[in-house]
Amino acid sequence: MNMLKSMLLSSAILAAIALPMNGSVALAAKNASTSGEAKVSATLPEFIILHYYSTLELNFDKPSSETIDEGDNTMNVAWSGIVNGNDELNPKNLRDAKTALDNDLVRIALPNVWAVRGFTPNGKAQVSIEVPKSGENLKRGTSVINMSNVKVTNGKRSGKSIKVDLKGVAKNRATTGGVAMDLDFIKTTRSGKHTGGLYKITAKTI
Repeated sequence: MNMLKSMLLSSAILAAIALPMNGSVALAAKNASTSGEAKVSATLPEFIILHYYSTLELNFDKPSSETIDEGDNTMNVAWSGIVNGNDELNPKNLRDAKTALDNDLVRIALPNVWAVRGFTPNGKAQVSIEVPKSGENLKRGTSVINMSNVKVTNGKRSGKSIKVDLKGVAKNRATTGGVAMDLDFIKTTRSGKHTGGLYKITAKTI
């Protein structure tokens, strides 16, 4: 009898523990959720990529050879063979050829010979150009072409040093630019390849 009472008491205690405090039956929760926020930041390095041609060969158009008739002339010749007091050919009065230069200086514009891309603090880069003293002249023996007034160009901007806008790091959005220079042919006497000209392009973050 005592053992039966103990068993009944134990069953009652277990039943009481299993029930909620308010006496209702616990059901499983449905559609439970929770969330949290994570702040994300990225620090990019400051760097720049410069594309350029290490060798540029300028091949000028070959003009056609011409014969130009300068008209008529009458010369007074002494019996000694001396010719005096005559109109002679003067470089200032020569007739124009199909291909003719008014002077020895030619301004050359080379389009899209450099490009830059990368990341900078303000999204801009500085591109500059310089010609070392040894790179001013293109030579073929005693024949010389002098290179001067060299500038970098980007759109309407031009100068020894210019600021350009970067468009990111992708190749297809690289910022491109050109180079302009004067070539002086006053000391040029020979055809063929003249070598020795040199310019240096520098791109830096700003």
